[in-house]
Amino acid sequence: MIVKSRKKLKFLVIGCFLSALILSLALVSHDSSFAAAAEKSSLVRLQNLQKIVVNSSFISPLVELFGNVFIGKKVFVASNTTLSADPDTQICLGNETNLQDNILLLALRNTPAPSSNCGKRSSSTGERVSIAHQAKIKNSKIGNFTFIGFLADLNNVVLEDGAFVLHGAKISNVRIGKDRLVPIGAVITTQAQANALSLKTKANAEFQEEVLKVNEEFAEHYGQLYKKSGFDAVTGIGIAPKTSWNSNPVKPTIGQNVQFEEFTRIVGNVQLGSNSVVGRRTSIRADEGSPIVIGDNAKIEDRVTFHALKGTSIRIGKNLNTDDNIVFHGPLEVGDNLTIEDDVILFRSKVGNNVTIGTGAIVVGVTLQDGVKVPEAAVVTTQEQADALKA
Repeated sequence: MIVKSRKKLKFLVIGCFLSALILSLALVSHDSSFAAAAEKSSLVRLQNLQKIVVNSSFISPLVELFGNVFIGKKVFVASNTTLSADPDTQICLGNETNLQDNILLLALRNTPAPSSNCGKRSSSTGERVSIAHQAKIKNSKIGNFTFIGFLADLNNVVLEDGAFVLHGAKISNVRIGKDRLVPIGAVITTQAQANALSLKTKANAEFQEEVLKVNEEFAEHYGQLYKKSGFDAVTGIGIAPKTSWNSNPVKPTIGQNVQFEEFTRIVGNVQLGSNSVVGRRTSIRADEGSPIVIGDNAKIEDRVTFHALKGTSIRIGKNLNTDDNIVFHGPLEVGDNLTIEDDVILFRSKVGNNVTIGTGAIVVGVTLQDGVKVPEAAVVTTQEQADALKA
């Protein structure tokens, strides 16, 4: 009996081997056929697929990536961010760094850049760096434990360790000193302006630590979600990953007759009303704060980000009408009929009905009454400024 069993096992092994060999030959034949066809039609493979989980880091499949890009451990790069290094330049992201949605991080070969360990022409971060939604960074050296806020714009800048750049700031051709604070909407173009900046507060440093903790979990758990459920789980419309603050993730709830353009990303407890349109590379991420509720008839254009701090939410009424490149960040409560133009930041605020916010405005930490019109490029960060606005 043992001899017969061994013979059966031998034939089974041989059969499995032959089956595998036939399948392998078929695949080789298929690849060879495709390669031959490609050669005849002059097709050339450009590059391998982008790695999504690498070095204990997570890089969204929706990231646009070009050139020499190096990444450390426990890095999180959110959807629709661009990492682009010209020929003869490099980009380096240090350990435990996070880049949020729709960031532009560029290394350009024909414009000035501070020298760094990453290269003579580069953009680089140290370790434990947070770069918030829609920031734009060109040819800059970003130190350890630094923070860069929404829609901030840095060009040929050195941020020394601990520097804290707030939302909408524009900085070029200067060095920002250790632990210095760049205020909301500041324009810093001379070293004298940079040297006059005050130090950040203990609250700023505590906020940085909390952001880093959240995004270290994102690097781990988005990676696990991808490994478990694949590409579709980390693109398009889907649940958030399990985290220490979200042990039971839920799917987005989408109303009737909603249209999505290419590369939209809808995550977690999002409630999007009927008859809405969501533009290209727009991100609605309820993976930290939640829920994110947007009423019926929303018209949301391209590269708009909705996100919220842990323990907060976003609630927006009916008939939202946006332009491009806007950050909505919770805690945030908005009434009906908000019209909001390009390049706006709306954060930590309560907004009434029938409000209009002009291009390039920054609204943080205030209440806007019904019918108010925020002028183009206005910076509204005190209630006194908000109360002075006219309908």
